[in-house]
Amino acid sequence: MLQNKNIKFLFKSAIGLILFSWMSYSIYHQIKRQPNLQSTVQDIFLNWDATKIVYISLVFVLMILNWTVEGIKWRLLLKGTERISILRSLQSVLTGVAVSMITPNRIGEYMGRILFLENKNKIQGVTVTIIGSFAQLIITGFLGLLGLLYYIKFIAVTPWLMVLMVSSVLLCATLGYVYFHLDKIVDFLRTIPFLKKTLLYLEIVRRFDRIQLLKILFYSLLRYIIYTLQFFILLKLLGVTGAALDIILTIWLIFWAMAIVPTIAIAEIAIRGETALFFLLPICHNEIGILSSTLLLWVINLIIPSLVGCLFAYKIKIYDNE
Repeated sequence: MLQNKNIKFLFKSAIGLILFSWMSYSIYHQIKRQPNLQSTVQDIFLNWDATKIVYISLVFVLMILNWTVEGIKWRLLLKGTERISILRSLQSVLTGVAVSMITPNRIGEYMGRILFLENKNKIQGVTVTIIGSFAQLIITGFLGLLGLLYYIKFIAVTPWLMVLMVSSVLLCATLGYVYFHLDKIVDFLRTIPFLKKTLLYLEIVRRFDRIQLLKILFYSLLRYIIYTLQFFILLKLLGVTGAALDIILTIWLIFWAMAIVPTIAIAEIAIRGETALFFLLPICHNEIGILSSTLLLWVINLIIPSLVGCLFAYKIKIYDNE
């Protein structure tokens, strides 16, 4: 019995080590290829002063707070499915981040998280993870739409932005309706013959009443505010000037634009940079500052947590007898 436990531990530790090594190698080459990397290092690390130290420290503190809030939200989503501690919930979330870095639109986050659950709860874990991601998308969509309306009104307007506005209104209305009528969606799916076998795993959505759904939205909003504040601080730190309201509302628009563009997390920094440049250049012509801020936000909020998440692979549950 002891030998089996040792084998399991070594096996899962090997998975973690391989994942960590591969992620580190991929991330190193991805960051190394960034054309603005040298200027970012010079701006941040070669010209220290008290203000920069405070700003960078605050961004890191907000990163920890950001993922802690997500851990609390994940624990809330699992209520009624499996009881886990806040610490284990956070480990599960970070492992999900690590796996998501190599999958399109970070869908691997679902798989990474459920590896911490008992086998009997894994499929239900996928369902509740989708609900949590859905709530985050709703917050991103509605605030992104608000940012888009402000951008069109006060900053710039193009034909494709008008198309985006109409599409966003329809999409946000649909997302809001589906989120608060999950039971009706399940009832509708019952009418589709080839989906009947999967409905057993979707019935869990009936556990979520309106109060719980609102709580999940609250934690999603809190994460969104933290993320916005991080980006705003980094922009100011790297000399991207402009009216605070203009920058914040444009940040919301950038987040929404990035949310609806298919990509792979490990390669999404280029898309993030181009999107940020497109929307922020009309406000401030500091191209290096915008790209550097985007790069730093990506590294601090995704790369560092994903590397930490690789280290928790030894805690995943693979065997039925665990």
